[in-house]
Amino acid sequence: MLFKKLIAILMLTGAFLAVLPLSGVFASSSAADIQPTTSTATETLGPNLLTNGGMDGKYVKQCSLRNGPQWVQVPCPVDYAAEAGTIKQWETTQVPYGWSAWWRQPYSDFDDPNYYTYPAYCPNRPEVPADCVAHHNPEYRDTLGGPQETGPSRKVAGDNSQKYFTFYSIHEAGVYQVVSGVKPGDRLRFSVYMEGWSAADNDPYHSDLAQHMNLQVGIDPTGGNDPWSSNIIWTAPAESFDKFTQFVVEAVAKNNVVSVWTKSAPMYALQHVDVYVDEASLNVVTGGKTTTKAPAKTTRVITTTKIITTTRQITGTDGIVYTALITQSVIVTKTTPVSTTKPVTPTKTTTPTKPVTSTTSVTGTLPIPASGTYTVVQGDSLSKIARRFGISLATLLALNKDVIKDPNRIEAGMVLKLK
Repeated sequence: MLFKKLIAILMLTGAFLAVLPLSGVFASSSAADIQPTTSTATETLGPNLLTNGGMDGKYVKQCSLRNGPQWVQVPCPVDYAAEAGTIKQWETTQVPYGWSAWWRQPYSDFDDPNYYTYPAYCPNRPEVPADCVAHHNPEYRDTLGGPQETGPSRKVAGDNSQKYFTFYSIHEAGVYQVVSGVKPGDRLRFSVYMEGWSAADNDPYHSDLAQHMNLQVGIDPTGGNDPWSSNIIWTAPAESFDKFTQFVVEAVAKNNVVSVWTKSAPMYALQHVDVYVDEASLNVVTGGKTTTKAPAKTTRVITTTKIITTTRQITGTDGIVYTALITQSVIVTKTTPVSTTKPVTPTKTTTPTKPVTSTTSVTGTLPIPASGTYTVVQGDSLSKIARRFGISLATLLALNKDVIKDPNRIEAGMVLKLK
């Protein structure tokens, strides 16, 4: 009798699943909670223009000029001791090839009148404001060999992903890349997966959801490298805890270089304040309508399986009420343009967009445009342009001696040679 009941339960469950509409909630369990960014039928995505969009490979320490912004990379010298007076090597900042880390550097001088705006820490002193919260520059590192091997997955695809974090402190930080190979007027779409984990204890699977990570992505259509520039078009702050979510933003290029950005600005200084970033893409979009999209609430967990089970009471033909076990996940309507470690078969006939690596030669985050020229925009100076593209001011002046009459006066629209 018990065997017959089990057979009946299985048959009824199968019948229930068979009559569900195709637009229901069932799909392969190898991809959980996927709702990828959709494109209209008239849209076409060009190749991925980013260098190392997958954030894979070996991560290296970031170097910058001591008298310049810490987020503007310069090549780290072979003999660091010999050049330590002019170049700063950030020992706790390791980034993938093609990317730079940026962060707001906290104040360290107690005598600075602005110290408590972004204090490095809050000392036990009577004059310390009651709402003082410590700010730290995050530690940047890769996740290869890290928690995805022994705990929850911290990567979407490939062999690595970017991690940065602070302990018992908050931050304002992210990663960025300056990209060539575009033209003024190009409609661009930047997408990237991000995940936050923030907890007051050491449970790596669950965050304290009272936290706000304020995750954002942005595009600077002028190609600037200032994280606080008013030119950057940002998405609204959003949350994604303990799972990867794809964030998407669009903008129209105003130069032959652009820059793409991620950002986090957590609210509470918990024990763990971590951000993970992976699988980024910048594409020229043709056709369709230009819009700036809010982050798409999407999640892709390739290395784990998420199965949601529920029960349903079903009355059999014999009048007996059976409890059927229903296994559920979310239907996949379209795959995202990333290389996955497990195959994901679309349940629709939509052809997935495959990533194409740009053949444009880009060095770090300071690429020389393919055309070898740069169009001056409002707010530029020769020193800024030289620093942006990693060349000396003297070289820039020599290349453009027939154009630049007064080094202290340049105008928007001027086309400067860079090589």
